[in-house]
Amino acid sequence: MVKGHIVLAFALVLSGATAAAAQEVHTYPGSSCQASGSAQDLYYSGVTVANRGNSTRSAVCPIVRADVLDAWTLIQVYVHDRHSSQNVTCVAQARHQDGTAAWSQTESTAGEGAQSLFFGPPAGAVPNFGPYVIVCSIPPMEEVNQPSYISSYVVEEL
Repeated sequence: MVKGHIVLAFALVLSGATAAAAQEVHTYPGSSCQASGSAQDLYYSGVTVANRGNSTRSAVCPIVRADVLDAWTLIQVYVHDRHSSQNVTCVAQARHQDGTAAWSQTESTAGEGAQSLFFGPPAGAVPNFGPYVIVCSIPPMEEVNQPSYISSYVVEEL
């Protein structure tokens, strides 16, 4: 009987190890992004963060790493661009533990409407244990009650 329990325990350990190596996907609400710079006037509503002002504002969106030894496989930022001539622009960054930049990629919307900005795996190594962050520039509001906003962002790691 003891032998059966040992085999069962070993099987449970192996299945746990396999699950730990599985893909990690985390979805964050846009409202977890924080206003950046001296103008702290982004508008938070439910899961979104919007720019209701008359000039471009920046938002910093933190990412909690699930695997601190490997880079992300995909980052996707869901935004709604409501400005006729300016784009929502986001930069995905991997940083060293001291906060200095290690790698970044920039993506922008193309025209108005709901859009997704995709960031594939970083081209090159990212620092072990270093933080990730997304920094987005949100254009000003052109029409009353029609702001551009970040609704959510997804991070996929192996």
